[in-house]
Parts: sequence; structure tokens; C-alpha cells
Amino acid sequence: MTGLDFGKLTKRSVVDSATEPRRIFAALPARSTKYSRPWDVQTQVWDSWHDRRTESDLLVKMNTGGGKTVVGLMMLKGCLNEGVSPAVYITPDPYLADQVRAEAQALGIETTDDPRSGRFQGGKAILVTYIHKVINGLSVFGVVGDTRQRIEMGSILVDDAHACLATLEDQFTLTIPRSHVAYHDLANLFDDALRDQSPSAVRDLAEDVPGVALRIPYWSWADRQEQVLNALHPHRESTNDFKFVWPLIREVLHLCDVAISHSEIEIKPPCPPVDRIPSLAMARRRIYLTATLADDSVLVTHFDAEPTTIATPITPQTADDLGDRMILTPLETHPGTTDQEVRDFLVEQAKHHNVVVIVPSRRRAAFWRDVAAAEYDKDTIHDGVSRLRDGHVGLVLLINRYDGIDLPGDACRILALDGLPESYSALDRIEALALDESDAMITRQIQRIEQGMGRGVRSNDDHCVVLLLGSKLTQRLHKAGGAARFSPATRAQLALSEQVADMLHGKSFEDLGSVINQCLNRDQQWVTASRDALDGVTYPTTSTVSDIAVAEREAFRLAELNRYREAHAKMRDAINAARGDRRHEGWLKQRAAAYLHLSDPAAALQMQKSAQTDNKALLRPRDGVEYHRLSSIADQARQAAEFLTERYSNGNDLIVGVAAIVDDLVPDPDPASVQIFEQAMHDLGLHLGFGAHRPERDTGEGPDVLWSLGELAFLIIECKSGTTTDAIWRHDAEQLSHSVDWFHEKYDHTCTATPVLIHNARMLHTNASARSGATVITFDKLAELRVAATKYAAALAASNSYRETEKVSANLTTWRLNGKSFAQTWGVAPRKR
Repeated sequence: MTGLDFGKLTKRSVVDSATEPRRIFAALPARSTKYSRPWDVQTQVWDSWHDRRTESDLLVKMNTGGGKTVVGLMMLKGCLNEGVSPAVYITPDPYLADQVRAEAQALGIETTDDPRSGRFQGGKAILVTYIHKVINGLSVFGVVGDTRQRIEMGSILVDDAHACLATLEDQFTLTIPRSHVAYHDLANLFDDALRDQSPSAVRDLAEDVPGVALRIPYWSWADRQEQVLNALHPHRESTNDFKFVWPLIREVLHLCDVAISHSEIEIKPPCPPVDRIPSLAMARRRIYLTATLADDSVLVTHFDAEPTTIATPITPQTADDLGDRMILTPLETHPGTTDQEVRDFLVEQAKHHNVVVIVPSRRRAAFWRDVAAAEYDKDTIHDGVSRLRDGHVGLVLLINRYDGIDLPGDACRILALDGLPESYSALDRIEALALDESDAMITRQIQRIEQGMGRGVRSNDDHCVVLLLGSKLTQRLHKAGGAARFSPATRAQLALSEQVADMLHGKSFEDLGSVINQCLNRDQQWVTASRDALDGVTYPTTSTVSDIAVAEREAFRLAELNRYREAHAKMRDAINAARGDRRHEGWLKQRAAAYLHLSDPAAALQMQKSAQTDNKALLRPRDGVEYHRLSSIADQARQAAEFLTERYSNGNDLIVGVAAIVDDLVPDPDPASVQIFEQAMHDLGLHLGFGAHRPERDTGEGPDVLWSLGELAFLIIECKSGTTTDAIWRHDAEQLSHSVDWFHEKYDHTCTATPVLIHNARMLHTNASARSGATVITFDKLAELRVAATKYAAALAASNSYRETEKVSANLTTWRLNGKSFAQTWGVAPRKR
């Protein structure tokens, strides 16, 4: 007897007709045995999503390892069955797109990588692609203003949405390298406006000094749009940067933020105008699949997602399915531990385990390079991931890669985050410096840290030890409630790890190795404690979407429509929402002033003055900023004690805080370090009880740093922390001399000042002359000063004696940090060759 034709038993299968993901999954005939049945967290998400599936923007939050890819594919298949097609699954990069297609094949779900596929456009197959393919100025899906036929999208799922953000921003940022003719056209066009901001910085740009990043004032940029178009429009198809970005920003060019640096000019809108890709903007359903990060405001500002639905995420019923992480901060468990000791310790651990160290920059990578088995950046990261997954490699460096990679199991048993995440581009550096210590920047950094911490645990049965290294990162966890900004599951693991830290108190640093081995060797008591810590942890019922983000997005939308007064009024809502955080308030006032300038320049000028009063790192108004003199201090020790008491709650926080300053006082030719070094020199002065200003930053004139030592004595400090020459060049000597002239103009004859140059060398070039009385803090002397500052903090931390003026005074004397003799102690006289 021949076999029966069971195909006649049904007209249309459940797989191709059901809208409920759970039913579709159960009916898949070709899925591999790996997918025998769905997990509880998957069915919980599917059911919740199905009830709300008609809402245009939905956020799905799941812990890493919760089977998110399967969840996403089933939801899109349900959309296809309901006729909301075509369906697109978007990943951060092509490698992850390949993984999704492989998983879909194992499930028996038809996919394609071709947007022109008839199966995709006909709603039969899911297109799996990556964010760069969808959003670019030549997008195959169509861009506003082009003549190509658009490819529609009915349902979109953005997987690992937070990891897509960097690419999304890049796609809307026009970067013009210094080698391009348009760079020089724009630099010449705005030379006068830049000189009004900082004459010395413009000189540095002209003389190819790395590290300079200047923002072009929004009023000059807006007022000269015709000249800007004349400079840029002829090159709209000249390079990939232009071809892929120009069509996306040309209509909002007048609203863009613009910065010029030694290497390039960057042009970027306040929010990505994603509506330039109509198919994306008009999709009936948009689903954002993310890990459990605490703040989702960027989905509103960057993807233009609907805030009301994003604020109510779809989640599993519990959040206890996260893998096991022991999170340790050596600076807290063993105060005084040096970077070298930590490095040697991890080198030893790397003999037995894969140890992955994530560093924020190539500058920091240099510290690890000699002991690393391999080093990877954004261009080589996927080769590195493959090596780690294949077997034991040892200690591996990842440069500034905190998201979008999976290191499960033995691929990463010890994960170290060394230092706070940093910004690379000129605009990002300017924003980071302006918002430093603000709630907005702290939240952003904590989110990046949490993303990085998630690289080593990729399922609920995975385990990893996480080390948080560096004084600034350690300080960030505790200052301004940093730890409270993590997701609930991470907070629970941090709380457990704090108990471990308490148990380690008083033990030697070597004991840390045995504790780590208890975790990695699956000590049953640790495993039990770890699981118990997560028991009962649930997802928040609401997602954090700040009122500031909502107002910023709406203001940009109004500005796109040339409704500038309304955009300014909407930014007022953002300013009110930031009340109490003056740095952020100032930043938002500047944005509001930029919109207002397009309809009322006089009113915008007044608002910019208010913004600059709130935040000295912002643009200086076109009619300048009045300099307010630095008062002379009365008693250095008393002022130091009062400052330290207000800033630090205990001795260990003081040690970590001064260590963060000392770390930033390391000479470095990296452009990103210049402003950081100057701020650290300013902060060191405050910790020593001096008054401190940054006149050049605040007013565009004067020295990098000015210290008031008491008794009407001052230090005029020019920081040349990036120098590598063996002589002081004429430019540097003249800059110090100009700062002395500025001082005599601003301060009367009763005040005295010592000119101080921080430089690699004390020898003057043959054509350079030093100002009378000038002194040089060479890098060698600076190293000694860092040691003294560290010992000063450690001595004051004992028994919290930093609160007592007499003990502060004694330690200032012991470590030779008194104002009267500071320049003579740490400086040397410059010499001619």
C-alpha cells in the first residue's frame, strides 16, 4: 500500500495561519531537537506581546540568554500570518544577522538576506539584515527625495537595539577628514567665529596640535547656511561619507551640531531624522528587543519610538534567569592595590582561563599590550570572538567594545572592565566634558558599564567573574547613586558581591585568587548564594523614559517643520525636567537657544548667556563672557578640610577620588586626554585647599588653569601634557607669556603670580624665551607630585582625619604641598640649550 497524502487533511497549517507565537512554535514541523519546547520566559513574552501587538512601538526586555532570537522570529512570523508584512529582523551587524538566519533555519522558519526577494516582499519570508543596510543615504528601502521605488516594511524588529545606536549615530553624522577640501573651506569660513571662542585653540588647530576640539557656534552656522551649502553641496557624491550621509541630513543641515578637530569636521543633527527612511517611519509595527538596561530614553531620541508604549515594556514574569556573576572591585576590597598588581594577577589567572579585558581607549590598551595574547577593536572583534570560543587564548584586550558580542562559557571566565567608557569623536568629547558629573552622563556611563558586564554571561546556566578596575570607574559606582542606575538583577548581584568584599576585608590581595576559583569551580555554597540573591527579582513594570528625552525629540520634530518658537518652548519642558542639575540645565538651554536663534536672535543671545552661567564648558556668547576674579584664600588647610569633608563621606572614597585625579594627571599625546588633564589639575588644586579656575575654557582667554595660593599669590598654569619633544618650543613659551599678560590685565598690582609650564622638558628651544620667574613642572617632577598627592590622601583617609584642619595642615607640610613653596618644590627653572 502506498503512503497516504496527509497534505489533504488541512488547507492551511497553523504555522502559516496562527498569530500567537506560542502556537506557531508548537506547530513547527521542521525544528531541530534543540527546540523541543519553549521556555517559560519565552511563552510569557509571547502571550503579553500578542495581547498588545497592534501598538505601533513595543519594547521587549529579556535577560541575556533568555532565547531572544527565537522570541523575535516567532513574533515576526505571527505578524506575517496576520498580514502585517513584509517583516524585517534588524541586527547590529552582519555577523549577528548570520547567527539569526542560522537559528531560523534550525527552527524551520524561512528567511532571506535579499530585500528585493519576492518571497520577502510577498510576506512569505522574513528579511534578516543589519542596521547599516537599512539606514543609510542610499538605502535600498528608499530615502526621502530619491526617485527609486521604495521597499515597504510592515513589521520591524530591532534586536539588541542599544547595540545598534552607535551605527545609527554614525549614519547620521557627516565626517569630513582634514584631507578633504571641504574641511579647509569650512575652517576658513568659521575662522572668526572660532577665534571668538578660543584664540589659542584656533592657533593650535593651525599648528596641527592634536587634542583640540572646538564647536562651531550655532549662530554662525545658521547665519551662514548659504556659504555652507556652497562648500558642501559640490561634494555630495565625492566620498562614501558624503554619499551615505548627505541625503539623510541635508534638509536639517541648519539644525546640526558642528565641531572641528585636528583631524576632521563632524556635522550631526540633535536627533537622528529617521523619518528620512519612510518605510521605517511608516511601518505599522516596530518591536525593540533589548537586554535589561535601566534607561530606554535613547529609543525615543534615536529611533523616534512612541514614549508611552516604550514606557510599558513587555517582560517575563521574573528576572531571575540571569547567569551567575561575582562582581569585584579590587580598589574597594583591597585599597591601595596598584594597577601593576592587578595586571600581574590577571596574567596569572590567564594561564588557566580566558581573561577578557575591555579598555576604553588605545591609550589604556598600551598598559596591557605587553602581557596580552591578543588585541581586538571594532574592525577585528569578530575574529577575536571566534578565537575565544574555539579554546584557551589567555588574556585578550577589547578596545572600546561594550556591546554586540557574545562570550559564553569558557570563552570568557574572567571579565575585567578597566576604566570608564570614553568618547572618541569631537562632538562626543565636547558633550562629555560639558556634561561631566551630570545625571545624564552618569546614567549613560552606567549603562555602558552594564552592557560591558553582560559580555561574559550569555545564558542562565553560564558563570563569570567580573572585575571593575580603575579609580574613576570605582568612584562612578558610588558617587551620585551610580549603582542604583543598574537593572534590578545586576543590583542584586552587586549587593551580594559587596558582602563578598566585606568578607575579604583585611585579607591579602593574593586571597582574591582563591575566592575567584570558588566561583569558577562552582563551589556549591557560592552557587546557592548566587541563585538566592536573584530569587524573586522581577523586571520593573515601567521602563525609564525621561521627560527630557521626550521633550528633546519633540522639539527637534518641531524644528524640522521650521516651527522654531514652538521647538524652543518644548525645550523649556526639558530644562524644567532637569531642574537641580545645573550642568545639564545649561546644556539644554543652549539647545533651546539654538532653536530660538532661528526666529529671535536677540532673545537667543540672552538664553545663551544664562546657559553659559550654568555650565562654563558651553559656547561663549558672541558678545563675550565677563571674567570674575578668583578670590584669594585665607587658610589653605581649613579650606582643604572643608572641601574634602563636603565631597567625601569616608576615607576610602577620598582615596578613590584622589586616585581618579592622579590617573588623569598622566601625560599623554592622545587628543582625548588634553581637557581631562586640565580638569584634573584644576581638581587637584581644590583638593589641596587652593582656589582654582579654568579661564581659557570659561572665557576663551588666559591660562589653562589658575590657582589661588593665599596671600594674593597665584600660579598661572599652562598644561602641555601631550608634548613629546625634548625642548620647549617657542609656541609654548609664548602661550605662557600671553597668560601672564592676561593675569596682569585682570588682577591688580597687589597680586603676584608664578608662571608654571607643565612640559616634557625643561630645556628651551634656541628660538624660545621664558618669562621672568617661570618654572617648569617636568613629567618626572609631575610623577613625584602624583605620588605625594596619593600619600597625602592615604594619610588623611586614616580615621577620617581629612575632616580636621590641624591634621590636614600637618600632611600638607609632610608631603610638601603647601602653597607658599609649591612652585619651588615641584618646578625647575627652564634653561637654554
